[in-house]
Amino acid sequence: MVEEQASDQSAIPEEDNFKAMFEASLKEEHSLKKGESIRGVVVAISDENVIMDIGTKNEGIIPIAEFTSLAVAIPTVGSDIEAIVVSAGGSVRLSVLEEKRSELWAMVDTAITEGKTVRAKIISEVKGGFRVDLGGLQAFMPRSEVDTHAGMGADQLLDNTYDVSVLEATQQPSNIVVSRKQPLAIVAEAKRADFFASVHLGDKITGEVKRLADFGAFVDLGGIDALLHVSDMAWRRINHPSEMLSIGQSITAEVVKLNTETGKISISTKNLQQDPWEHVTATYDMDMRLTGTVRKLLDFGAVVELEAGVEGLIHRSEMSWTRQDVKPTEILAEGDVVDVAVLEVNADQRRIRLSLKEVAENPWQAWMTEHPEGSRVTGKIRNITDFGFFVGLADGLDGLVHIGNLSWTEAGEEVIQSYSKGQDIKCVVLGVDVAKQRIGLGIKQLSDDPFEVFISGVKRGASIKGKVTEIVSGAVWVELAEGVRARLALREVPKDHDTLKEGDEIEAKVIDVNRRRRQVDLSIRQFLNDEEREAVRQYSQSLVSKEEPSALALELQRKLLGKV
Repeated sequence: MVEEQASDQSAIPEEDNFKAMFEASLKEEHSLKKGESIRGVVVAISDENVIMDIGTKNEGIIPIAEFTSLAVAIPTVGSDIEAIVVSAGGSVRLSVLEEKRSELWAMVDTAITEGKTVRAKIISEVKGGFRVDLGGLQAFMPRSEVDTHAGMGADQLLDNTYDVSVLEATQQPSNIVVSRKQPLAIVAEAKRADFFASVHLGDKITGEVKRLADFGAFVDLGGIDALLHVSDMAWRRINHPSEMLSIGQSITAEVVKLNTETGKISISTKNLQQDPWEHVTATYDMDMRLTGTVRKLLDFGAVVELEAGVEGLIHRSEMSWTRQDVKPTEILAEGDVVDVAVLEVNADQRRIRLSLKEVAENPWQAWMTEHPEGSRVTGKIRNITDFGFFVGLADGLDGLVHIGNLSWTEAGEEVIQSYSKGQDIKCVVLGVDVAKQRIGLGIKQLSDDPFEVFISGVKRGASIKGKVTEIVSGAVWVELAEGVRARLALREVPKDHDTLKEGDEIEAKVIDVNRRRRQVDLSIRQFLNDEEREAVRQYSQSLVSKEEPSALALELQRKLLGKV
């Protein structure tokens, strides 16, 4: 009995000790808090976890995937590791990734407060910019914050690591915005200040072609960029910088612009080459025949390269003998090799006028040789205007039939109504103006001019008969023959003469013939006066010869004696 009691008493302290130890263990177990940083030793490694002794009853577990995501080697047994407590219930779940994130956030906060840069790897392109990795933290880089110059492509950025500035950062929700441009701008500004302090206009510098654009190339002069405009690359015409340069190429150029306010620098490789226009006056003369290459087509003409750096212009008016308003693109194409004639050379204004048509036969001259004035031609009416119509002739030439050359006897405005576009007609060549490229044609000239035919047999002073066709103010018009009218002024009609009416037959004397106005002037007064004088002459002759006077002489005698 005593032994049993003794054994029970001895057992009580052991139970108390175990209980105390268990409670102490639980107390120690629950002393771990989520988010607490602890250190431990790796005791084992499985396929999925790294197992650590962290000085508690339970071991700590870290997923191997966390080491992989951080791109660090999986630790070996015996390694000392610091981690963050993720969960302390049952197995203690630890995380090196959270530990790393805590360090990274501290780094981000320091970068913002102290203006420092952090290293960032550009991992993918997203809408509006790029996603970057700060060593475990994801951040966003706007496209506008990629570089100090626009145009840098994703292929040049992806998988590369750069120093970036942190523009803004929040942990909840997680959002970090970074800039590659900002640290680049700071460095570039310092280098630009040194450059402007040591380099002057006209200095020769060497740089590396960094980027090509349609308008030129950006050249790295040792941390700062200068623009080499396409017009400053060479004296010859260059359509794109890639014709002369390639990225990474080293070039030597002259500084031509320095703007301290904007920080812009312009350079020129052309200034280091001899100006080909210096020998233009000695090389090119008027009327020379040359061969060149069409480099550019404009609305008003074509630019032709005669040699590297020397170009001339063919104005659209010098492209064709027969097409007056031709578009250059209808005649030429860029790259065409053409023969041209030099019309003018002006080295001071760097201008050479060229002609394409002058190297070809002048069709106007050739046509005039084959069709002299007075020859007859046939063609179709191409266009009718208020002043006449154009007739299509051979070799693409046109001739003009003016309304004044349609009829000898009718008004041109009325006659032209009887013609239509496309109608075949015969014409007479009236003349060719080679300089003005004009051909004059006539239709009425196909027949004789009735006016000329008439007046060729009638002279001034002749007596003629006609019919009154029209009475106007101060005169009447008298038809002498078909197509021939004469003017009889009323002052040329005696006062005692019967009043004239349309249809009256009259006899009068021709007192004037005006070929330019195609007009004949008549006078009844002079006709009667001359008739009286002739009667007196005949009467006088009859008295001398004692011949019987004529009836007219007797009548005249009666009138004269009656007056006496």
